[in-house]
Amino acid sequence: MSEPHPTVTAPGKLMLSGEYAVLEGAPALVAAVDARALISLGPDDADQPARPTPEADAARSLAEAELGAVEGRLRVDVSALRSDGGTQKLGLGSSAAAAAGAAACVALAHGLDLDAERRRVLRWALAGHRAVAPEGSGADVAACVLGGVVRFVRSKHESARRLDWPDGLELRVVWTGVEARTSDFIQRVRAFESRDAVHFEALINRLSNEAERFADAFERGSPAPIVEQVGRYGHAMEALGRAADAPIVERTLRHVAALAREAGGAAKPSGAGGGDVAIAFFQSVNAAEDFERRCQASEMAILPLRIDSSGVAAEG
Repeated sequence: MSEPHPTVTAPGKLMLSGEYAVLEGAPALVAAVDARALISLGPDDADQPARPTPEADAARSLAEAELGAVEGRLRVDVSALRSDGGTQKLGLGSSAAAAAGAAACVALAHGLDLDAERRRVLRWALAGHRAVAPEGSGADVAACVLGGVVRFVRSKHESARRLDWPDGLELRVVWTGVEARTSDFIQRVRAFESRDAVHFEALINRLSNEAERFADAFERGSPAPIVEQVGRYGHAMEALGRAADAPIVERTLRHVAALAREAGGAAKPSGAGGGDVAIAFFQSVNAAEDFERRCQASEMAILPLRIDSSGVAAEG
């Protein structure tokens, strides 16, 4: 039975590894988090502003092209993925969550079961997001649709599969206080590729190799190699940023990495860098709590985010 006014929630995301390298075919690990966007299709209501996004509109159109048009005004609320009352972007994938939610709303409006049709929803959401932001990998969309931790490979035979979170691995998320636009950093990296293809290839190969090692370590499930790979990937991102004249690992992100090392862990940017959030990994709760205290002393905000095993889902 169809839903007359379907409403769904979709999780935000954290890029764990694979930034930049995923665009060249390397695996990315991306995780859904328990800050969730609210997306609905319903009647026009002047008292409830719609605030749709281009990615959501495109995903809706693609789903409708396959299933048939549905009535209702698309409403997108991503305030849970932002701070300061929804005005400040955190880098948690609000546009990806919106695209996932819009595609899911159309599916529900046609009476489809989201769990059974999750791969179709992913296809519509990916295509809709890329129609607006072709420079993105799509890894964030995969996490928003599927939930949990996803190993994503962008290639001719694109793949996205769920992974288990390793026992004993602790994650903390730090807000840098600085907003960053992924597209700006990708443009700088592409400009670097155009002017020095040989150097670019060497640095991307380094990132790709580290991304493979990160994914392998994560699947094996031992925290120590994962923490080591977090540090290695962060250093590789910093090297790319220096060569591309792009502050991928800027001052605050370097400070977070230093605090994590002092606590016995490792940290890196989550996403393209330049600000937004940093992620820090540890082999014990004690080390993670030590890191939290160091961040507090440095007046840096820890975001209370946890991995969310649920992907896009009907509300309630």
